[in-house]
Amino acid sequence: MHHRHLSFATLALLAGAAACSTPNEVRRDGTSEVSTSAEPPVPERSACTGLTVGPGTHDWTVTHEGRTRTYRVHVPPGYDATRPMPTVLAFHGFGSNELKMEALTGLSTLADTEGFVAVYPRALSPAEISGTGAQDSPRSWNAGGCCFPARGVVDDVGFVDALLADLDTRVCVDTHRTFAMGFSNGGYFTHRLACERASRFAAVAPVSGPEGLSHCTPSRPVPVLHFHGTADDLILYTGGANLGRYGAPYPGAEETVRRWAKRNGCSDTPVQTYQKADSTCVAYTGCTPQSATASLCTVQGGRHAWPGYPHFNNGTLNLDATREAWRFFKERARP
Repeated sequence: MHHRHLSFATLALLAGAAACSTPNEVRRDGTSEVSTSAEPPVPERSACTGLTVGPGTHDWTVTHEGRTRTYRVHVPPGYDATRPMPTVLAFHGFGSNELKMEALTGLSTLADTEGFVAVYPRALSPAEISGTGAQDSPRSWNAGGCCFPARGVVDDVGFVDALLADLDTRVCVDTHRTFAMGFSNGGYFTHRLACERASRFAAVAPVSGPEGLSHCTPSRPVPVLHFHGTADDLILYTGGANLGRYGAPYPGAEETVRRWAKRNGCSDTPVQTYQKADSTCVAYTGCTPQSATASLCTVQGGRHAWPGYPHFNNGTLNLDATREAWRFFKERARP
């Protein structure tokens, strides 16, 4: 797997004039957002019938907004097509794809040992958005404040709705234990799903991607576990306005988690829950409900990386974001 660590300024040169669509809506605070429909009904299921997909890795497509959208699904050994199984959606970063996200996170390997379904959606490229530009040009998610060219143009929340509806016809998904994680632009988007699809996602774990919406009013308290390195020079730990046309100014990691703590009715002061060398996690507790904690794992000196994966930007080995996210998730089924 080949990862590239490029600034957004460099990516602007690569993207050129591709996908220069006009955003549907530009807010005064600089955030471009596409309005999304109301949260769709979430199916209730205690058992499944008529499903034939078995263990293995599957690449499927679904049509949304007239485009063919792709996603990968890893079904673990021991899967029983009659029994609902926890499911984790993992959203790749800007310029990446679902295959690289699978390798970066090691989520499929963990799914095999822990017993959950891993899902890797693919974002659109400029060519797929506007019909111009190279097919392999950088893919992006519309997470509100980031990232161009999907920002303000593509209804990626609606795509996730369509993906889940399609997935529910193929795999016996536990709709009370559906979770999301994401990296960078995918981390941004994971926050958006917590804001706008709280009725489906039980908890989320973004990495190196802050909340990027001008308004976030989830339909229920959503537990959040956010990971970020203090030396991240792309998405700054303290927040910033360095993304140019690719994104709006954004809050820092600590402010992002404080916002979730306030929404979830947590206490004002976080408590330490993990510490090993360069890695420390804290949690705002006393929330309503108690499980709706807002947590932040900070890597001192950590770059724009996935904790636990050292082969991209020297991700720390003192904290495994994938394992910690799953530990967080499995204790937090949606009511």
